[in-house]
Amino acid sequence: MRHLVFVHRSAEGAEEVAIAIEGTRCSFQWRGRTEEAEAVRLPDGRLSLVFEDGRQVCGRVLPPRGGRVEISTGSGCRGLELAEPLLDRLAHAPDGFAGGSGDEDVRALMPGRVVEVAVAPGDRVGAGGLLLVLEAMKMQNEIRAIRGGEVLSVEVEAGRAVESGARLVVLRADSM
Repeated sequence: MRHLVFVHRSAEGAEEVAIAIEGTRCSFQWRGRTEEAEAVRLPDGRLSLVFEDGRQVCGRVLPPRGGRVEISTGSGCRGLELAEPLLDRLAHAPDGFAGGSGDEDVRALMPGRVVEVAVAPGDRVGAGGLLLVLEAMKMQNEIRAIRGGEVLSVEVEAGRAVESGARLVVLRADSM
């Protein structure tokens, strides 16, 4: 089974979209609900999704451009803002954050259970370095550093449940 996680951005804010694919079966989890569909690639290259309630969506997914995925159907073209979680965090860091220095609180984006803690206070991590693994919605999500620095504190331990927004790790970023 293949698992994909994306962050969808809209006027309502950011939300996580989880997709599980096994053969032609697809499971979509977002906005607190799960939808199942059968996916079939048509001879002309379009993708057809038939949901359990009988709805059908048919079209092409065009390659992403800067985090925007274009979906083309018979009724027109629609864009969705989708990005991998780490790239989304980098793209939407507060002004001055990406290149400045200071302490960074790494927080849980959703409730879950800590599976593994890969760092300890005093450790140095590079940009994109693994901090911990958080299981949420039956998926294991790697939580990585946005930029390199020193781990000041680890606020969780393996096996512990955390709520959305809970502080996981505090980093002091390297000066650029």
